[in-house]
Amino acid sequence: MKRMLALLAAALLLCQVPLALADSWYCPQCGRLNDSNYCPVDGTARPANTQTQSQTSGNYTQYAYVTGTLSMKLATRTGPGTQYDEPGSFLSAGKQVTVLSKAYDQRNEIWWVQVEFTASGATYRAYTGVKRFTGLNLNQIPEEKVIGTCSLNQSITGYYGPGYNYKAIGKKVPAGVSCKIYGYAYGGGSDFIQIEFYDSNQGRSRRAWIPDWYAVNYVMYYGF
Repeated sequence: MKRMLALLAAALLLCQVPLALADSWYCPQCGRLNDSNYCPVDGTARPANTQTQSQTSGNYTQYAYVTGTLSMKLATRTGPGTQYDEPGSFLSAGKQVTVLSKAYDQRNEIWWVQVEFTASGATYRAYTGVKRFTGLNLNQIPEEKVIGTCSLNQSITGYYGPGYNYKAIGKKVPAGVSCKIYGYAYGGGSDFIQIEFYDSNQGRSRRAWIPDWYAVNYVMYYGF
């Protein structure tokens, strides 16, 4: 009887160890939260060098967080294409930035990446072409997708990242726009979503991070 109890206790301990050691991550293809090395929905492997759920205090879009070295000045857009507005040009060749995600520009048939960097004391997330990097491995970087939709019924300030610690965007997000959602950061003091919309006042597409409580008709396909 004692032997059986000992074996049962050992079995329970073995069952608990993987749970204690497991890291959660979001599949970049289907958006499912996983604890194994492969997504059970589509078999996608856990992306390399990714920030995991256990490393954050909230619920975040899955990003790569790999370091990229610039081969030229960092020219940026708020979205992955020349149809988006321009935050400006920053840094110089040889500087390093954090690469978060990638998106394919069908119009120009090139890849863009979303990067995070600090310039003149302000923190940004913006997009730039992969031609501006040396030795960047796109296989390590998850591809973006639409993860939800919403609309806005008031004009609000947008930010260059998921929090008030990122630089505020000078042009406000206008009231009445319909938005696609590409990213989110929930918990840990931040409740922000990354939206894409067409700004008729500017005559171009834009992306911005906004506090999610301003969104109406809010639908999420993946995440949390």
